[in-house]
Amino acid sequence: MFSRRGLFAALCLLLLPFQGGAQAGDAADAVIVTVTGNIGQTNRGASDPFQDAFFNYHGLSFDKAYAFSRDDLEALGMNELSVKYPNWPDGPASFRGPLLSAILDKVDARGSIVRVQALDGYAVEFDIETSRNGGFILATESRGHPLAIGARGPAWLVFPPGSYEGQPNDTDEKLVWSVFHIAVE
Repeated sequence: MFSRRGLFAALCLLLLPFQGGAQAGDAADAVIVTVTGNIGQTNRGASDPFQDAFFNYHGLSFDKAYAFSRDDLEALGMNELSVKYPNWPDGPASFRGPLLSAILDKVDARGSIVRVQALDGYAVEFDIETSRNGGFILATESRGHPLAIGARGPAWLVFPPGSYEGQPNDTDEKLVWSVFHIAVE
């Protein structure tokens, strides 16, 4: 189990820019979500066990990837969604972010399965057709504020009830918060 310092250090390494990327302190260009796997478009090379310590911690390695900053995600087009699940304490929550389908299009996703993974290791899988459903948003903002680590950020996969076959209407299961990695298989 990670100590608090270990987890903090790993999160800091995750948010450091990769080779050739933004300078430290340039929050707009800091990578928040990385897409790996069976993709045709990339903007970074293979994982490095030292530089990509958080990926390494999760047993993730890759030959190529597409690394998205908040600005990159925003450039895909921000969509708004208001969602309420019965197990949420307040009224509907508003979200803004790109459609998951826009992310998959940007990376030229060629697989049949999409796995969305959170910082704590929690991951869900959807077939690619379900993932391209217009109701899936990778939110980077909620209620008008950027999502931060510790507040369900840096990104949160959200969608309304009934967005996939067999989804229970009374639970928010499979809504992944603290998203940092998407794999296309």
